[in-house]
Amino acid sequence: MRNKITYTLLLTAICSLNAFTQQDKHLSMWNENTSQINPAAVGIMDENLRFLTNFRIQWLPITGKAFRTNTFSFDTKIITSKISDSHLGIGINFYNDQTGDSKFMTNSFSVPIGYNIEIDRKNSFSLGISPGYISQTLIGGNQTWNNQWNGFKFDQTIVNPETYNQKNAGFDIGAGVQYKVAFDATSHITAGISMNHINQKQDEMFKQFNFHLSATKFDSYRRFGFSPQVLVSLMGPNNNILIGSSFDHELFESSQRTDYVQRSFISYGFFMRWRDALIITASFKTKGFKFGLGYDLNLSKLSSATRSSGAIELFLKYSIVSDPNAKIGDRKLFRWKGGGGGL
Repeated sequence: MRNKITYTLLLTAICSLNAFTQQDKHLSMWNENTSQINPAAVGIMDENLRFLTNFRIQWLPITGKAFRTNTFSFDTKIITSKISDSHLGIGINFYNDQTGDSKFMTNSFSVPIGYNIEIDRKNSFSLGISPGYISQTLIGGNQTWNNQWNGFKFDQTIVNPETYNQKNAGFDIGAGVQYKVAFDATSHITAGISMNHINQKQDEMFKQFNFHLSATKFDSYRRFGFSPQVLVSLMGPNNNILIGSSFDHELFESSQRTDYVQRSFISYGFFMRWRDALIITASFKTKGFKFGLGYDLNLSKLSSATRSSGAIELFLKYSIVSDPNAKIGDRKLFRWKGGGGGL
């Protein structure tokens, strides 16, 4: 009980005293939509149009009111070159993040715009910018304080000398670059660097620096692939370092209307958030839909208060392909039953 009270007070202090400089979203399954952290990744996809929504709850056992994050994203390719894969990408990103009892809320809306340049068949470079609006609100009143401890419990009828009711809002901008190398039809590496909250004042919100690296290797004959991923985010005194890999198995699902078998995948992954949590993920993709579930198993000193329950994260993605002959990294989206149109 004493540990739970200590950690509750610690988290309350962090959220209340440093809220305007330290809070930003962090998602375990960040690679499902990299444009949330790097605008250069907008429109960099095999499909033509994509929607994604994500929901995350965190540290529920501590206060009974979870820290939660909701995101929504949309991106598409426009102005595509007729002689190469160079194209302009544009999207919409929104997220809402709220702590538990302290009710510190962040709302962000941005319009990432990026241009992808195909250098040759194996190399491409993209750069992007993300203008937007961000607001942060802190409303006190639900926290408990040392002077409210009566020896048995926290008594909120005791007057609290600390009062907070603050709001910060304004224009927000991010920018980034990304480079992709495709070694062959089934393997590639993507690396990117971005900086978010570029124009924010230091006493209002720290700037966020991101480095991400991901790769994919798929064996067409075994119908198996793996995708290692690394994300390093630095924001003031805080850091978020994720490393791990997902594993993909291709399934087959026959279409009842045409003579092709649509590509479907089941995936699972294992990741580590540095000095914080072990992350287990699972997802299923079919007919343009992709469903995913992630669970953070807390391993830090906070685990005694959270009972090792870090976070639960869910996402739903829907992608649209306007061309049925489209390819995924030079592999067609569909397998033809007759054997033509191989991977």
